[in-house]
Amino acid sequence: MRILTRPVRTALIGCGMIADEYASTLATSSMVTICGCADIRDDKARAFAQRHHLRHTTVTDLLNPAVTDIAVILTPPATHADIAHAAIRADVPGIYAEKPLATSPGQAHALTCAASHAGVLLCAAPDTILGAPTQAAHAAINGGLLGDIIGASASYLSPGPERWHPAPEPFHTADAGPLADMGPYYLASLVYLIGRIEGVISAVTATRPLRTIATGPRAGQGFTASAPTHVIAVLRTETGIPVTFTASFDAAGTRAPHLEIHGSKATMALPDPNFHTGDVLIRHAGNRLWEQLPPARPAVTPSGRGMGVLELAENLCGTRRHLACTGRSAAHVASIIGAIYRAATSESITSASPLDDDLPGGRPRQGPGATDRC
Repeated sequence: MRILTRPVRTALIGCGMIADEYASTLATSSMVTICGCADIRDDKARAFAQRHHLRHTTVTDLLNPAVTDIAVILTPPATHADIAHAAIRADVPGIYAEKPLATSPGQAHALTCAASHAGVLLCAAPDTILGAPTQAAHAAINGGLLGDIIGASASYLSPGPERWHPAPEPFHTADAGPLADMGPYYLASLVYLIGRIEGVISAVTATRPLRTIATGPRAGQGFTASAPTHVIAVLRTETGIPVTFTASFDAAGTRAPHLEIHGSKATMALPDPNFHTGDVLIRHAGNRLWEQLPPARPAVTPSGRGMGVLELAENLCGTRRHLACTGRSAAHVASIIGAIYRAATSESITSASPLDDDLPGGRPRQGPGATDRC
């Protein structure tokens, strides 16, 4: 294992909306320094570099261990696998990809194997599990506050991103939709908190394939959604815990909690796992009142998108042993998403992990060598 010194040189590949959040988070940490940015559109890279006082260059220039310690991939999902493989071939020590790690389970697992064989540490979003809410929930569960876990539910229901995004078509492509776009936040939290998913039953539909852009210069224009826009799944963990999960771009609104975990002693409600902050509530058996769990320390600081990059940087410097946002965890989430789609056309329970080997849910493997083992 290569032990790096801080600040760890971090390159941002892809300069879209999410890159601004990453740059803002990383800029406030002494653990890393942003060594450059690149985008397929040079004008976008140049504007991003000016906003954040960076140098802009080419992807090829940044995928060089003499320049970069961590390649952060923030490009469209369909390009994640190719860029990550290029970084692995270039022997960049660390790679961090936005979610999803890849657009198919096979691609995701191939990446974890390639990284392991090359001795490259692969990590991936979502990193919201490193925030204070999920850390508080994790401590409560491990401390026995809920008793034996008996079930869980997760719910993402919205009218769709076309209501707020000026160019929403990528959210509705065949490899996106509410399940692949927002599902990773919920599924990663469930796996981290209660364990690896082993079985799936599901149903999907495309209720409104014709959508209309509601904001921006193209407001009023229509487009077609290719992915299912309403997904319902019943999941089963490897220890037999049943979980219900709904993901939709078709709902006018909802009062359902984002994430609830039920135990023999108490029920716990978590805030939106798309964010790094929020209150965690608990209601003990026999008590009519909900109480707020004491806030937990986030796993790394500062909080925000990019926490997973900081976790990776600490590991590469030898100051953090355990990793939560591993490539293997992201590959397992990709397997769950693939299994949900397969189960929707099957009459039997579908395995969520045909390509997985052991991945202890909620308990990250120890050490970078074990994190991405095939």
